[in-house]
Amino acid sequence: MDYFQQFKGRFLGVMQLDDCDTLLQTLIQNPDNWYVYDTLETMPSSTISADNFITKINNIKAIIDEDHEERYCGIVYVDDLKKPSFVKIFHPKNLGKTCGSSENPPMPQWLITKEKPMDVIVEFGPKEEPKGFVSKYLKF
Repeated sequence: MDYFQQFKGRFLGVMQLDDCDTLLQTLIQNPDNWYVYDTLETMPSSTISADNFITKINNIKAIIDEDHEERYCGIVYVDDLKKPSFVKIFHPKNLGKTCGSSENPPMPQWLITKEKPMDVIVEFGPKEEPKGFVSKYLKF
């Protein structure tokens, strides 16, 4: 299965904050051979060192703890809770319309994977809309 198939594949939603902490601790305890793709930055071409990985995961955890105002998690998704290899984490301040369906669902900010990433922004990000006077006010 390629990266795009994995990205669009089945994920388990981590709903409890305790489960989120456990998942992040599992990642920290197994810090080798991970790609950390912050979708707001340049896509990585190599895995991150174990020390940098632990720092990144702790930084992400701090953002979740500080910025996520809900009593449940709901912003972390993983392919396998016990043996994760692909984790999607949405920034708590950039959730867009997560309930129901959306024409342009939000992009996860962090993709933590064992497989080398591909450019999900180009593949799945919002498409450019035509910029013109008429198209600004009318949708065809």
